[in-house]
Amino acid sequence: MIYDANTLDLDEPLETDILIIGAGPAGITIAKQFADSPLRVIILESGGASYDYSAQDLNRGSITGIPAEPLDASRLRLFGGTSNHWAGWCRPLDKEDFDVRDDWSESGWPITKDDLSKYYDRATVLCQLTSTKFDDFKYWKSQIGTQHLNKLNLNNNRLLTSIFQISPPTRFGEAYRQDLEEANNIRVILNATVLELLKSSDSSLNSQIKKISGVLASTPKRKKFTVKAHTTVIAVGGVETSRLLLLSNKVHPQGAGNENNLVGKYFMDHPWLRSISYLRFQKPGTNWPLYFNQTKVNSSRIFATLTASPTLKKSKKIGGFRLWLRPSKVSSAGIDSARTIIKHLTHGNLVDNLEGHITNIFADIDTLADVSYKSLFQVRSSPFEHKPKYSDPYLGAFIDLNIEQRPNPESRLTLDNKIDAFGQRSIKLDWRLHDTDWHTATTALDIAAQEFGRINAGRVHISLQGNKPNWPPLITSSNHHMGGARMSSDPKKGVVNADCRVHSIENLYIAGSAVFPTSGYANPTLTIVALSLKLAEHLRGILK
Repeated sequence: MIYDANTLDLDEPLETDILIIGAGPAGITIAKQFADSPLRVIILESGGASYDYSAQDLNRGSITGIPAEPLDASRLRLFGGTSNHWAGWCRPLDKEDFDVRDDWSESGWPITKDDLSKYYDRATVLCQLTSTKFDDFKYWKSQIGTQHLNKLNLNNNRLLTSIFQISPPTRFGEAYRQDLEEANNIRVILNATVLELLKSSDSSLNSQIKKISGVLASTPKRKKFTVKAHTTVIAVGGVETSRLLLLSNKVHPQGAGNENNLVGKYFMDHPWLRSISYLRFQKPGTNWPLYFNQTKVNSSRIFATLTASPTLKKSKKIGGFRLWLRPSKVSSAGIDSARTIIKHLTHGNLVDNLEGHITNIFADIDTLADVSYKSLFQVRSSPFEHKPKYSDPYLGAFIDLNIEQRPNPESRLTLDNKIDAFGQRSIKLDWRLHDTDWHTATTALDIAAQEFGRINAGRVHISLQGNKPNWPPLITSSNHHMGGARMSSDPKKGVVNADCRVHSIENLYIAGSAVFPTSGYANPTLTIVALSLKLAEHLRGILK
């Protein structure tokens, strides 16, 4: 059943067995597992059934450090959460993403990929994907309409072809609304913003293991009410999780679960460098549909990226990465010639075949104007962009690079001094990258250039060089908010344990990407859903 908090009689506290805060993919996934069970479930969703500017304004926050997408634009506050503008890219984390690395002291999950395997399989169903066989290329080749797909002949000790499936994309609020409406034991309450967690009366601030009684919430009209719960699950995303914990300073002075000053630390995203390099094809007309196109296979679509092999990550001591190839029909010959001339002049030399290079520049003068405009004004579009014909051949491919961010305690979420509409302190993100992240990015492009050269595909212009970080101004985030309440078996290294229970609070759990100790290179939604299924099974076991 679905209600609007504005229309409910909230003078008396609501009571439930399981309280879920947030109706995004994580919250809806968990609630579905309890449909028509003997347990009472309440979901509190801050937003309404559709987009509302007042609710969305609650997502505002400030950003320092590395430039990231605005916090009120990168996540949505309504029924279904951020799945309402999710692109649908799905892939599980790799086996080594869960492992402890000798060169990364912050690495390692207290669970393995095998522990998540069956939940990943179920998550593919919830995300409306075709198969659980992501990298089984023989399987994909056996499907109708995929015979034209071929993998590049790469050195698999360096680069791998990693396949993503694209969900329709699943809008969790739309897809599973009826399930929640028809479940007699589930109440979804919209327009109910949780303000803080409430300490149980039989729990002391000094207790090593505390207990909460529920939450204090409010309607948009500032009608405050409480919900009492046996067990509470926070499922509000990778940013808001830290904010809610830090705001709950009546549970602990530094914030709920923050006895070891870890809440908000180790914030991660996937740094995104759009069109950071360009592969100029040896043969015009080169076409790699597995990498260039999204091929329809049954209910979903697939495409491939190039990723680091476990051997490469270990030998180079880098994080994971993915290279996304975006084909182009625009010539880069003039740009390459201009760079070659400038490079030689810098060293006091004239370039060989100067006449040929000048010819290239004049032939591609519109492309040079486009690139110069974008570089000068640090924008992604210009009035000089060339519009190729449909029949024009592919001449190259722009390379987008997303990297795994090494966990960094200096990259963190804290409470800001700015106040939202409820009088609550808003969130502040200080996004920091590690020197290792620069090494990951430069290595990724170097290895790609070497591999494309080895298979005679063409030449790559590399714009990231040097040993010291010098991130370009157009670096941005992927809106994959992770960390801040990381998972660890050691309370001094993490906020939650392997079951996603807050170490210091016996009846508080966290669902979502806030618990990720490391991020891998894959988009987080499929893993969020898998972890939510695992958490739901755990709760069913202890709440019988």
